[in-house]
Amino acid sequence: MTEIAIFLARLRTPPWRLMAILAWLARGRRLRHERRHLEAMPDFMLKDIGISRSEIDYVATHGKARRS
Repeated sequence: MTEIAIFLARLRTPPWRLMAILAWLARGRRLRHERRHLEAMPDFMLKDIGISRSEIDYVATHGKARRS
């Protein structure tokens, strides 16, 4: 038996649940990275790409700016 199979057997947790947790953690890490990257940009660069500083959180989460 592989080490991962032994680990999963001891945990008694379905593998899909562990994969979901890992995917959730990876998404959070990616969102934090994108947010930091956008926050580091000066205002004129944010204006060039069409977002304001107040939209950074939304853009990092959804991938595009809200338009009314």
